[in-house]
Amino acid sequence: MAQQCALTNADILDEILEWFDYEPTHGHPVVDTVSYTGYDTSEDDEAERRRNLANAARVCKAFHEPALRVLWRQLESLFPFFSLIGPSFAVAQENVEQPYGRPSRDLYHLPDDLSGQEWARLHKYAPYVRILYLWHPPALIPHDLTPESWTSMKVLFGGGEPIFPNLRNLQWGAQWPETELPAILHFVSPTVDQLLLGCSTGGRPSTVPWPAWRALLPGIVEKICNRATRLSHFTVYLGQVDGSELLTTLSLCRPPTLRGLNLHGQYGTPPLTLSSFMSLARIDDLENLILYPSVKFASAPSLPPTLDLPRLRHLRIPMYRESCLPFRIIASARLQSLHIHHMEYSSFTYLQQTCATWARSFPNLEVLNVYLTPSYPQDGIPTRSLLTTASALLGLRNMRTFILHTMGSPLIIEDADLTALSEAWPSLIELYVSSMSTPDNFPGSIAGMLGLLSLATNCPHLTALSINRIVLRPGGAAVLPEEPLNHPLKKLEVVRGIAPDAYHLLRGKLFPHLNLQLYESELEDGSYYA
Repeated sequence: MAQQCALTNADILDEILEWFDYEPTHGHPVVDTVSYTGYDTSEDDEAERRRNLANAARVCKAFHEPALRVLWRQLESLFPFFSLIGPSFAVAQENVEQPYGRPSRDLYHLPDDLSGQEWARLHKYAPYVRILYLWHPPALIPHDLTPESWTSMKVLFGGGEPIFPNLRNLQWGAQWPETELPAILHFVSPTVDQLLLGCSTGGRPSTVPWPAWRALLPGIVEKICNRATRLSHFTVYLGQVDGSELLTTLSLCRPPTLRGLNLHGQYGTPPLTLSSFMSLARIDDLENLILYPSVKFASAPSLPPTLDLPRLRHLRIPMYRESCLPFRIIASARLQSLHIHHMEYSSFTYLQQTCATWARSFPNLEVLNVYLTPSYPQDGIPTRSLLTTASALLGLRNMRTFILHTMGSPLIIEDADLTALSEAWPSLIELYVSSMSTPDNFPGSIAGMLGLLSLATNCPHLTALSINRIVLRPGGAAVLPEEPLNHPLKKLEVVRGIAPDAYHLLRGKLFPHLNLQLYESELEDGSYYA
């Protein structure tokens, strides 16, 4: 009896059926990059998931609603929804061949007139949909709509009401700007808070003019902002489209709830104009910003005024070149994390200036993650210590995570640098400083017992450390305390090896919670990898 009562409790049923919720890998074909064949079993997993939920919805009235909510919560295709129409939603073209050996697909046509019963079925299931994920490349979708179907959609749903009234997350990849791009407006409801718009310009037939994207995209963005009154995160994959007018339009609309903006391009994406870049100042509630396109910097003797984004907390720049000067004018006293995936530099002077700019513009920075490469070969250039190059960063007293990976750089990190870092950043939790270069040319980071003792003494919360090399120099053991410390460090990565005696000394005196497996290396000095 108690079991029967439990299975009629809506909260318990929701908890059980949540285990059948959509997984990101379900239904996504894993395609061989050469032959475009060979699908993963994830498609079978997704089909079985849907069958289980559909069966649960038919078991009894108590199971019906909870199962339908999970079954229809997320769609990765419009095909299941429009299949509710019935026989009038039929195949228009079968086994349409695709170029480059891709799987053939059937094209279905959406009628431009529906009966009362067909409308009733759509209206019953539409409110369940919370996430619409239309991001597959069209050539990989086994079922797709005919181009005329987008026109039918405009006729059917042209009254202004969104097709899915409770939609929260919309991801839309458009390949044909004249039809698929405007069709997104039929799905933008006031409840949408996350929206991803992809301009699939790569591989388009040359008959589609490039100006079509530029002419339509800003207007579509303006309408999206007017309809999605709760929009909090907006991502646009530009492809080869110039995003300057889009960014200007977005800043003029000033969506009051917008907190995150991701403007992502690719190789060959036109750079943003400086005026559109500066227009970001109008979106003064922005907290998360990702910008890939570079910025056109008008010829001027000096940088323009500071671009102050007072509420910005997280900034990610995949590519940071010395020519991208406007990125150096962003300022936010609240910024907590700065990620730069690839930063090029031409001189240590430039590095010093950049570090000083970051320290001045982001005084409360807690996370700094930089992958650093010189813009020209550095062979023969004297090494320079981190302390002399990035001393301005030591003023950032809230630093918790510092990640610096270098490639082909003569920048070195030794005991004096580790001591200075530990004294300046007592709240440090993660420290990753390593070079990907060959040790003969650029040694990267080398820690002795003195530098490691400074970290153990001054950074009591340090949980992860990555370094190129740990060495036991003559007299190094003498600097360690007689009474072993009980530092909580557990994760230690030594890229180029550590001698067993040095490792055992560390574990016995400083970091007793380390538990590493040592692997014998082929290095001539007989050290070991950890």
